[in-house]
Amino acid sequence: MKKLMNITVVIAFALMTFFANAAGHYVSGKITNITAIEGALLIMMENGNIPDHCKGTPYNWLKIKQENTTIVSVVLAQWASNNRTATVYTSGIETTGGYCVVTQVDPLG
Repeated sequence: MKKLMNITVVIAFALMTFFANAAGHYVSGKITNITAIEGALLIMMENGNIPDHCKGTPYNWLKIKQENTTIVSVVLAQWASNNRTATVYTSGIETTGGYCVVTQVDPLG
């Protein structure tokens, strides 16, 4: 019985560690603003929420590069349909421009 309890505790801690690290590269919530700049679409999440490794991105904008046409299309379709809740995954702040780069958008609902 004690061995089973120890295994359960180890598994629980392992899962908590996984989820704690996951927040470093993604954020879930409502997309509250979009704007276009040369070569990219910028999105802003509700309450200015950003992933941990995006600290320092200008005004909490998250950048979707123009070359990622599928991601841009998904976000614009969400915006047009007023279905703006999503999980947004990022790769961190780019060296040129200083924006945090979006690598995936997973619409919710």
